Amino acid sequence: MAIQLQNTATDNAVIPVTSGVGSGVGYAQPSLEVLSCYSCNIKGGCLIEKLTIAHDHSYQLVKNKKVLAKGKHIFRGGDDTKAMYVVSRGSVKSYMLMEDGEEQVLNFYLPGDVFGLDAMGSHCHISSTVALENTTICKLPLSGLQNRVLGQGFLNMISDNMLRDHNLMLMLASKDADGRLASFLVDMFKRTGKQGHPVNAIKLTMTRQDIANYLGLAIETVSRTLRRFQDSGMLDVTQRKVKVYDFNCLLAIAGTQVVY
Repeated sequence: MAIQLQNTATDNAVIPVTSGVGSGVGYAQPSLEVLSCYSCNIKGGCLIEKLTIAHDHSYQLVKNKKVLAKGKHIFRGGDDTKAMYVVSRGSVKSYMLMEDGEEQVLNFYLPGDVFGLDAMGSHCHISSTVALENTTICKLPLSGLQNRVLGQGFLNMISDNMLRDHNLMLMLASKDADGRLASFLVDMFKRTGKQGHPVNAIKLTMTRQDIANYLGLAIETVSRTLRRFQDSGMLDVTQRKVKVYDFNCLLAIAGTQVVY
């Protein structure tokens, strides 16, 4: 029997949740829902699932789902470290505020991606994270990791995050505007493709200003470059949907990349 979602109208209540598979009792705060990993869209590629079901732990204790409206923050820089998170649906942007108050985009997270790792070795978050669209996240309390076997899945996830950071360093250090934007699009297509979606078309949930900020370019440069890519017949941009007709050409423009 699958786990049922539990809701309450009592502010201070803590709800025990049981399943019919002998996995024990879990508890969720009223603002969260307990969600079975078996019904998740990213089943098989999720860190929380690997840390719970794969190691025969009670996944009700850690599989906490929360739905966020577009523009809602998950946490802000300086907030206490309590958990790390997995995107179940939607997308998330991480950023830092610079000394002059300007926003510096650090990363974009898609379904299956883990975020909140910047605080693993400290007591507070370095960056802030915000939902780019209506987004569902799952929360893994750090307190639940103390006696948990992390395993290869956790190491693979850390490696993927490091490789993406290396790619960003390559883009900013040695590539022109064409190379940066092409590298960004290739990365987004590869990450979206991991979730089983069509790899010839993606939806960019972030704004062009976010993309420009992330790539260290002016927004006008991003718009001109996208228009040039489109005029060449390599891809088509309709609102925020990007469809690629010549992926090999996009790869050639992107140039050197760290493969993951």
